[in-house]
Amino acid sequence: MPRTLYIILLILIVLSSCSPRNQTAASGQSLDLEDCALTSPTGNHVDARCGTLTVPEDRADPDGRQIELYVAVIPAVKRNPQPDALFLLAGGPGQSAVETFPAMLPLMFSIHEDRDIVLVDQRGTGKSNPLRCLDPEDEALADLTDEEVLDRLKACPQQLDADLRFYTTEIAMTDLDEVRAALGYETINLYGASYGTRAALTYLRMFPERVRSVTLDAVVEPDFVIFLDAAEDGQSALDKFFARCETDEACHAAFPNLRGEFTDLVARLEESPVDITIPHPLTNKPLDLRVTRQMITTMVFNILYVPQLVATLPLSIHASQADENYAPLISQAFLVNAGLYDGMLYAVACTEDAPLISPEEAAQRSEGSVFGDRTVELAAICAEWPKGRVSSEFRAPIQSDVPVLILSGEADPITPPHHAEELAESLSNEIHLVFAGMGHGNLSSKCSMDIFRDFIENPVLADLDTTCVKEIQPPPFFIDFTGPRP
Repeated sequence: MPRTLYIILLILIVLSSCSPRNQTAASGQSLDLEDCALTSPTGNHVDARCGTLTVPEDRADPDGRQIELYVAVIPAVKRNPQPDALFLLAGGPGQSAVETFPAMLPLMFSIHEDRDIVLVDQRGTGKSNPLRCLDPEDEALADLTDEEVLDRLKACPQQLDADLRFYTTEIAMTDLDEVRAALGYETINLYGASYGTRAALTYLRMFPERVRSVTLDAVVEPDFVIFLDAAEDGQSALDKFFARCETDEACHAAFPNLRGEFTDLVARLEESPVDITIPHPLTNKPLDLRVTRQMITTMVFNILYVPQLVATLPLSIHASQADENYAPLISQAFLVNAGLYDGMLYAVACTEDAPLISPEEAAQRSEGSVFGDRTVELAAICAEWPKGRVSSEFRAPIQSDVPVLILSGEADPITPPHHAEELAESLSNEIHLVFAGMGHGNLSSKCSMDIFRDFIENPVLADLDTTCVKEIQPPPFFIDFTGPRP
């Protein structure tokens, strides 16, 4: 019976005028840009200027193997734009900036009206020597067991056309600065989401004189270790979810024992997994699955990222337990699509995170969490992957007076506000905004986008109007499949 869904889901945990063209970097390189079009899965179409910059894979060997970095510039609309572009850094690790951000660009019109927006596919993603182990288009994956998928991931380094030691965050941020220079920007503004906050903070540490402002959305602080806090943070988010339903009149009336139903569901699947066939949520083809405790808890963990999906989670849990109808929950989980280049994920995580994980500490910290120890699979994979190096400063607190805007979701299961609070202790010019009841990534509302726009225009924190933050509320719960009550 195919059971690949658990590990695959586990991997998810994570634009006229005076625009730059053909300018020369300090290295003497130029970046030739041509007209191109960016598209998103939602159908957004953005006109841009695209090109590639050639860099050494091993920066200590500039005459060795070369790779190309794919760059897209969305030019400012105005004839005389501001000189400091906005660079958007994607999450993961393993997301492509060029593939991820077009869906957000319509929300940023007020920014790119006056400023270029720059997307750089980090090495290992998109069109920058992409590193992919499991092809999401490969239908044969559905016929593999979790153990077979794990074996593929362990063996993946032998199939990748790359020296995986050189796909770390610090090397990638050296790439980013070379792109900046090639495009002719003296200073830039950075926006990073999730793992992109690690990238942005690394760039800030390495090239502080080049940074005008930083916006961090779902913070990965310098001593954050992938998956180490996931069980605790995920359990906290789950408890907040149950508490919100219990205090919501309509949710509590419809599902008076939701917490107990979930506990019973997990216990039942722990004792006896269920084999089912449902229509694939994306292709509508028959999908054979063995529903296990691990699968369900991983699905719930990933759904907690997205408030719009959390709105239907009580109904999906109830359907799974009371009616043994798993299709709503499984369909929700398929909508959480990070679009990761998993080879780049492991190249980063196996060098920067896995060596810091103590199995004993991880097991202890996961006690009491329904999500369990999420480091086990990472350790098994990384045991077979080559490791690069990080500098002695990589994990040190970031000390900076550059203006930093920080956004956190109160109910984020992977980077809740306490991670941002730890980061803020060493920053002297920051503001931390927490969105009540919200999840992972908060640059999606008019409120947060207005604050972001004002900050980019004038990065003086004392001048920011943040009063709308307290008015943000998560979407109301569905009490049946027709939607929430009015």
